[in-house]
Amino acid sequence: GLAGKVREIFTTVEAAEAEIAELIAEHARKIERSDLLIFQRDEIQKTNPKPGEAEEVRRKLEVLSNAEKLLGAAARGYEALYEAETSVVSTIAQVQRVLREAAQHDSRLERLIEQIETARISLQDVAYALRDYAGNVDADPQQLEQAQARLAELERLHRKYGPDLLEHLHKVRRELDSIGLTETKKDELQIRLAALKKEYAEAAALLSGKRRAASKSLESAVERELKSLAMPQARFVIAWQDVSPGRASGIDRPELLISPNSGEEPRPLERIVSGGELSRVMLALRSVLAVDRPQKTLVFDEIDAGIGGKAAETVGQKLKELSMRYQVLCVTHLAQIAAFAAHQYRIDKNVLDGRSVTRVAALHGDERIEELVRMMSGSRVTHAAREHVKELLKATKA
Repeated sequence: GLAGKVREIFTTVEAAEAEIAELIAEHARKIERSDLLIFQRDEIQKTNPKPGEAEEVRRKLEVLSNAEKLLGAAARGYEALYEAETSVVSTIAQVQRVLREAAQHDSRLERLIEQIETARISLQDVAYALRDYAGNVDADPQQLEQAQARLAELERLHRKYGPDLLEHLHKVRRELDSIGLTETKKDELQIRLAALKKEYAEAAALLSGKRRAASKSLESAVERELKSLAMPQARFVIAWQDVSPGRASGIDRPELLISPNSGEEPRPLERIVSGGELSRVMLALRSVLAVDRPQKTLVFDEIDAGIGGKAAETVGQKLKELSMRYQVLCVTHLAQIAAFAAHQYRIDKNVLDGRSVTRVAALHGDERIEELVRMMSGSRVTHAAREHVKELLKATKA
């Protein structure tokens, strides 16, 4: 129904407001971190590290630091293999010449000569490679200094941001980008919230109008019930008070007012002094608004205060009707009311050994008849009184 719709929209509004509040708090936290994030981003971008660069610089630094040693080793290797008069390559060439002369007498040496040639070519290639290697080794002190400075900077950043500088940079960029995304999401939510509040206001206003219109009919119905409950001059008023901001139940709340007697201003129901009047008002309300809720228990105390005769029977009848929808407990001194009960109990209070003791006894059959007679006639129990009670019980079952 409309009330359910208002409650649902209100719940959605509350959820949207909570989400916006969380986004605002999150945005504030990100703004607090933004200066740090910008510094980290700029520091890494300024260094511009490459994947695996630190390890590569370490290898380069190892070469530059030992350049003279490496150059000397390469030069000695080249000289021994190729450059010297007694180099390995020239010695192998001499061996080849001797074997070629001998091969003229035994062709089996040809295969060995080929193997030696392969070895000579391989060693010659190694010699050339050593020469080229020596040409590529740079012993420039300036390059050494630059490599040392680069490695120091990379290691400093690794100590601050971990082993993967580029991954940390991407993480920082994502977090900085999310600041703008959070702001955008907040703006979208605020637009949605404004639409929800408008929808709530419209639905709550419609609900308020329907409630106020329906309350007039309820006032008249309750007053009719009160007249039958020995309150002929009673005025029942439902006063509506605006609630700001709205609630899940709407933008207003009802206050039940009652004027038990003619000429009195209606007062809030909870300020009624008479418990009997309050019980009868609640009985009237429950009778008008009755719904089937057998699991709910209604308790009426002092409902018989100031009434008797026909009015008491009317109260009893209405309590019986109400008991078809609820479980009803009623404390009464009037037989006309008690006779309508499905189950009757007598409550006795006595003083034993200086202490008050209350006993509750279920009444059945003749016991119940005798109790109703006592309630109706006092100590004078007559045959006529018993017959009257029997007729009363029979009438309540009709």
